[in-house]
Amino acid sequence: MMEHYWETPTDYRPSITQGFSILKPVNYTLAASEKPRNFRQIPQNKSDVKKMVFSGFTKCCYPLQKFDSVDGELRFANLLEDDATVLKWMKPAPGVFRIEYRDGLPYNPDFVVETTTEKLICEPKMESEMKSDDVLTKARSATKWCRYASEYAKANGKKPWSYLLIPHTAIGSNRSLDSLKAEYLVNELDI
Repeated sequence: MMEHYWETPTDYRPSITQGFSILKPVNYTLAASEKPRNFRQIPQNKSDVKKMVFSGFTKCCYPLQKFDSVDGELRFANLLEDDATVLKWMKPAPGVFRIEYRDGLPYNPDFVVETTTEKLICEPKMESEMKSDDVLTKARSATKWCRYASEYAKANGKKPWSYLLIPHTAIGSNRSLDSLKAEYLVNELDI
């Protein structure tokens, strides 16, 4: 029954319909007795991180954030806040980036970062997930998106885009975004 079958094109030319998207508000629910936790306070029980709301950012586009992991996402947010080259960052709300990756499914990147010289889509992942089919399919779509976005940016005097796929074990206070990029930049031909 192929009449209802639809597949995302493997190659396409993008159409720029607007130069920016207004950030959608992100809402979080806390118990009346709870307050947002400072993002510098790493939870003792790492599995509790998904239930917590964090604040205290100076470079994040949103005043509050939630994270899926301590060793990947929360530590990466700390790295971004401490990196002098980072101007701003965010964990985009669903639908902010319109990247399709499989059968029309939307891919929502973990982090989008603007530095003094470029813009980056960054995916911190557990080391065991780095070669999974789903992660690599998203990486292929994101690198293609970055190529088209960079072509547009170059033609309009804007910053280029790059994609980083970072194992959580590489994220630490002794690292910079540039050092992670040097090691974990993904090019379209690499995957």
